[in-house]
Amino acid sequence: MTVSENNPIEVANVTLASLVKLVGLLSAELVVGKYREDIDVLESAIRRKLFATIPGASSEATAEGVALAHKLLDPMFRDLRARATSVAAAEQGARAARRPKAASVAAAKLN
Repeated sequence: MTVSENNPIEVANVTLASLVKLVGLLSAELVVGKYREDIDVLESAIRRKLFATIPGASSEATAEGVALAHKLLDPMFRDLRARATSVAAAEQGARAARRPKAASVAAAKLN
């Protein structure tokens, strides 16, 4: 790692934001699949494991950095929930659209 002349706080914020984006992308991949109904479980697991220690960082800085990481995840989880709800609603609508066809086919077979 090289020494930077940039503001270390800005660098840390960009790093955290980048990692949050990565967590969001990975979470979205899970949500599109079978974990759609388990966003609370996913969020809980991520938040439980969201902790890092950096050699030389004070316990206060560590606590502040972890708190910032958790705060940065909030909008990502809101977006993830909205996307999951949207996907679930679209699938439910598609299932509902298929039901009348199946019922009319069954009725036609009876006649």
